[in-house]
Amino acid sequence: MKKKDYLLIGGLFIIILISFIWINLSQGKPSTIAKVYHINDVVIEVDFSKNTYQLYPQKVDNNYPKLIEPLSKEGADLAFVMLGDFFIGDRRTELIIEVDFDTKSIRIERDETPKQIGVNRNWYNGKGLPVVSLPNKVSIRFEQTNDDLDGVIWII
Repeated sequence: MKKKDYLLIGGLFIIILISFIWINLSQGKPSTIAKVYHINDVVIEVDFSKNTYQLYPQKVDNNYPKLIEPLSKEGADLAFVMLGDFFIGDRRTELIIEVDFDTKSIRIERDETPKQIGVNRNWYNGKGLPVVSLPNKVSIRFEQTNDDLDGVIWII
């Protein structure tokens, strides 16, 4: 290899390293609100900074989601049952969502889909990709409250 090849490889490495550091440092404050979506509608909203939750009726059945006792012995504080979009016969399947305020995390504890991808994700605290149960069209995402001033307002 020639000297120019080493310079090119070294330059690319430095650019990638700087980009990686910049992306990791610019993520800001950790998210405090977890939202459970069914299709594009928020069904459950959990605020970990206040240890509160808000339930919104599902469009497919206003009786869901429901608050239940947590199933697992892994420290869950709350559990909810909601309907998914996966059908077994002519019946919609139920998902169980668990919340742990101590670790500020949430998960899909149980669903009836064949591959259990959302369940296998386990506890989610906002780091990494969101939790998704594609057959049920359910996703869990963390979002930040935006209380900071977003721009400058000029008064003349």
